[in-house]
Amino acid sequence: MENKYIKRIALITDISGLGNCSGTTNTAILSSMGIECCVVPTAILSAQTGFPDYYIYDFTDCMKEYINSLEKISPKFDAIYIGFIANAEQAEIIKRFVRKFRLEDTVIITDPIIGDNGKRHSFFNDLLFKKISNLISDSDLITPNLTELCLLTDSNYNNINSLDELEKYKSINELCQKLMKKSNIKTVVVTGIDSSTGYISNLIAQKSGYEIVSNKKSGGSYSGTGDIFTSIVCGNILNGLTVINSVKQAADFVSRILQEEHNNLTNRNYGIPYQLYLNNNIN
Repeated sequence: MENKYIKRIALITDISGLGNCSGTTNTAILSSMGIECCVVPTAILSAQTGFPDYYIYDFTDCMKEYINSLEKISPKFDAIYIGFIANAEQAEIIKRFVRKFRLEDTVIITDPIIGDNGKRHSFFNDLLFKKISNLISDSDLITPNLTELCLLTDSNYNNINSLDELEKYKSINELCQKLMKKSNIKTVVVTGIDSSTGYISNLIAQKSGYEIVSNKKSGGSYSGTGDIFTSIVCGNILNGLTVINSVKQAADFVSRILQEEHNNLTNRNYGIPYQLYLNNNIN
């Protein structure tokens, strides 16, 4: 018999030794929120790819046997969190994993790591992009940045990003509605929308409309902030909060660290010291 008093999540992503990001950060955040993480690695890195040197081990050849072993145990997952996917074969393996372990009340959350700054990541070929787009369509909630939303909806990033603030939000919501209409996605949280007024915003789109959560911009871009954000959103949803309140708490947590630590952050590759703040009631 399983212990039934703790929520459990299948965490499908890479593991990076240095960089305060990916699976190590996801696990730390979610564990601090009282959630058990079952990590299913897609790749193992000595350090995240922003460092001048890193070793990467593609876990594709191991994933099938790794998952076969889990199937024999048959654990119940309250959520499945999908992060970094290295290749098209992995996307198919993950799709089968979701079909096997998804129950009626299992929440599927995907952080589509596809691109940034208006461009698709260099390692993405057309086949991988197609497979990930297909996989995303069965998620309950996704957390793309604006670049990724534009790629998923075949929209022009520069045109959207050049709009004034109100028109930008309206256009982003229209893209989210377009994406939800042709998929099973219930919620799209578009992260890190830059504003000319000195704020960073997140747009939460559901079929009923959208809401904006904004925080004062502080410092630059750092490794792992997206992983921290999505982990907190995921953990809060599993712990019973609404999506909007989950996003507010996640954004506040990241913003607070950046405001308090920005003078100490000299190398973006190492990420932010979230560990110092885990006892500050993020959930």
